[in-house]
Amino acid sequence: MIRASGRAARAAGARRGYPAGFTLIEVMVVLAIVALISGSLMMAFQRVLDVRLRIAAFLDGTDTPNLLAGWFRGSVDGLVADVQGGADQFAGTARQFTGLSVAPINGMAGVPTRIVWQLDYDANEQRTYLRYQAAKDPRLTIASWPDNRGALQYCAADLSCYPAWPPPGKTVPQVPSLIRLDIVRGTEPWAILAAPAGRLTTRPRPPRPEDLSFK
Repeated sequence: MIRASGRAARAAGARRGYPAGFTLIEVMVVLAIVALISGSLMMAFQRVLDVRLRIAAFLDGTDTPNLLAGWFRGSVDGLVADVQGGADQFAGTARQFTGLSVAPINGMAGVPTRIVWQLDYDANEQRTYLRYQAAKDPRLTIASWPDNRGALQYCAADLSCYPAWPPPGKTVPQVPSLIRLDIVRGTEPWAILAAPAGRLTTRPRPPRPEDLSFK
C-alpha cells in the first residue's frame, strides 16, 4: 500500500511538473546497502593494515634469521647420497658445499636436485654474502654481513668435525651426519646446525640395459 501510494505520488508530481523523488522505503534500502558496503570496506582496510604491519616487521629483519635458518635446515635435511660415480656427489669446503637434496628451497620437493650453499666475500664492498643455488637457476643472495666472516664445518657420526668433506685420509659416508654454518646475526656470531635425514652412503649405480644379459 505504501509502495502504491508512493508511485501514485510520483505520478501526480510528474503530471504537475515536479521532479520525481524517492519513497521512505527506497531511502532506507539504499542506506542499508551503503552501511553493508562501508562495513566490508572497513574490515578489508583493517586486514590490509594488519598485513602491512606483518610485512614491515619482516622487512625490518625481525623474522629474517628464523627464515634463513629454516631454509638452510630444510635443504640440508633433504640431502641424499648420489649414485656411485655420480656427478653430484656431496663435496664441501670451508666456504661452499654441493650435493643432492630432495627439499630444495625453490624447487620441486621429492625430486633430487643439485644445490649449492656458498659464502662469498666481496673485497670491494668488504661484505660476506650467503648465497644459494638450485640446479641451473640463478644464485639467490640469502643474507650478508660486514667483513670476511663465516665458515662451514662437516661432522661425522662420532661428532668429529672437519673444514672439508670428505676429510683427507678418512673413510666416511658420502654425506656428513651434521653440517654447521657459522654466520653473523647483527654483530654477533651465529651457528646454524642441520642434520641430513636421507641416505648418507653412496648408492650403487643401477645397471644399464646393455649390461643386462637374458638367457
